[in-house]
Amino acid sequence: MRHWDRGLPDAGDGRDLRVRTLSALPPWLIIAIGFVLFAAVSAGCRFALNRGASPERSAHLEEYAGKLLGVFGATFAFLVGFSITITWSAVSAGQDAVDLQASSAQQLSWAASAIPDQAGADEVNDNLREYLNTVVNKDGPALAEGTVSGLPSAETFDKLQNSVHRVASAGNADPAASGMVSAAASLTAAQSKVTAVAQRSLPAILVALILLSGLLLAATVGMSALTVERPHLMYAWAFLAAVSLAVVLMIDFPFGGGIGVNLGPLSVAAGSI
Repeated sequence: MRHWDRGLPDAGDGRDLRVRTLSALPPWLIIAIGFVLFAAVSAGCRFALNRGASPERSAHLEEYAGKLLGVFGATFAFLVGFSITITWSAVSAGQDAVDLQASSAQQLSWAASAIPDQAGADEVNDNLREYLNTVVNKDGPALAEGTVSGLPSAETFDKLQNSVHRVASAGNADPAASGMVSAAASLTAAQSKVTAVAQRSLPAILVALILLSGLLLAATVGMSALTVERPHLMYAWAFLAAVSLAVVLMIDFPFGGGIGVNLGPLSVAAGSI
């Protein structure tokens, strides 16, 4: 039996832990945790300095913090923007791979339906439909965690490839058989791309830098609002920073989180076979 390569090695345990603790959380919960964290740091710094510093010292610290706001703000914005650019490119690449899977599957179905051996064509189409449904219904959680070894669809994928080669070998002189093999090769390439993209994520050090720069900025914002009676903008900034962090984490793993790759085209392709 001939087995085709289905992708790259599995991801490390560290990534799986980060999925469970950060990226796997609901978006609203990430935003809530981020808001409480940043707001607490800002309010805590403001409260502590108001209680422990003299009016002259407070005025000096507030002026100094105002000068640092631009520096820390630009750093935080750069890290967030850079991270979103990286993660969104991975989501786009994953969606392109899924779209290629769907189009290759439809091409394979059309080529199989054109061969004279209708029994063989039915077998290929049945195996193809089973494979696509397995990918949509069972592969999602594993892809979301970047786990690509031992995917639930592996067995059905091997079954599909074996049936394609067996049916195509029986009709070597038929151009439709060659088209069927070509479409199967494209489907394999798309599957390999999906598993490769599923293993992409931001380096842990970059996520740590975003969090650290956000905390430093939160402390600076609190210091810059020492003499403000009702610092509403301080809490508005904490909410904005929390949303920014949540967006980064939601698209950190292309097939997981609140914003990710849509497997819908595979469902449409399975339904059309």
